[in-house]
Amino acid sequence: MRKTTVLFITLLLMFGFIPLSVMAAGVPGVSYQTHVQNQGWQGFVSNGVMSGTSGQALRLEGIKIKLDAQGNDLGISYQTHIQNIGWEEGTERGWISNGEISGTSGQGLRLEGIQIKLTGSDADQFDVYYQVHAQNHGWLDWAKNGESAGSQGFSYRLEGIKIVVVPKGAAAPGNTNRPFIQASNPFEEQVIALVNQERAARNLGIVTSDPSLTLAAQIRAQEIIGTFSHTRPDQRSFSTVLSDAGISYRYAGENIAAGQASAEAVVSGWMNSEGHRANILNPEFTKLGVGYTYADSGYGHYWSQLFISN
Repeated sequence: MRKTTVLFITLLLMFGFIPLSVMAAGVPGVSYQTHVQNQGWQGFVSNGVMSGTSGQALRLEGIKIKLDAQGNDLGISYQTHIQNIGWEEGTERGWISNGEISGTSGQGLRLEGIQIKLTGSDADQFDVYYQVHAQNHGWLDWAKNGESAGSQGFSYRLEGIKIVVVPKGAAAPGNTNRPFIQASNPFEEQVIALVNQERAARNLGIVTSDPSLTLAAQIRAQEIIGTFSHTRPDQRSFSTVLSDAGISYRYAGENIAAGQASAEAVVSGWMNSEGHRANILNPEFTKLGVGYTYADSGYGHYWSQLFISN
């Protein structure tokens, strides 16, 4: 470039006549590969293409992510929630960066969640979005910039992932409402797992958790401390807690219990009661919310299950 041209552009920049975006570097590309159960490392894919599998029930065990920074001062860091290990940040492994392996290889441990963020002085100019395919739930919504995607507390495996980098403030690739599922009480995961064991033994479809349904069940667990009944304290049916939460459904059922100190004990009690057992084994039900609370008086432990079909 001629010196006069360089001087001219420099003067225009100084006086604000050329937007800085015109001079900016390009949008970074992101590449990633996953270690898949029974398959090993797949090849790298890029920019929103799926890595892993969908519909094959194969767990992701490890992931590597790297950037083509396109002239920007950027890096990428990530961590996964690993079966029996938890989030890597809580271990000596810490966050992983720039093409190194997060997760494990050859240990048979599933990935359950992931967080990804951009680093470097230009990180505030871009957003990194990522979406995961989770066991029992399919494709969850998109997370971004270090948010959690996947699940925690349910032992659900990740099966696939998509990642893309976009300019800061650009439209998300899709919905962002629900990228992550987390157990809301210490027994929710255990109760759902035990219920699904009973259903699987009879070749029935599994039930999956839902945050709104779990919140409604938690309300019912609190209510039955004072009124142990399928009628709520205000004399309305238990099902009104669903409409109050804006939950739509075709059929609904409720199980309640008091006094059992463990998930195993309460599910065993329900299975030995004809009406409660019928709810657990109802093939129409597809979603389950579990509520639990402890009170210093009465029976101590109070439980609620809310089942629905859509």
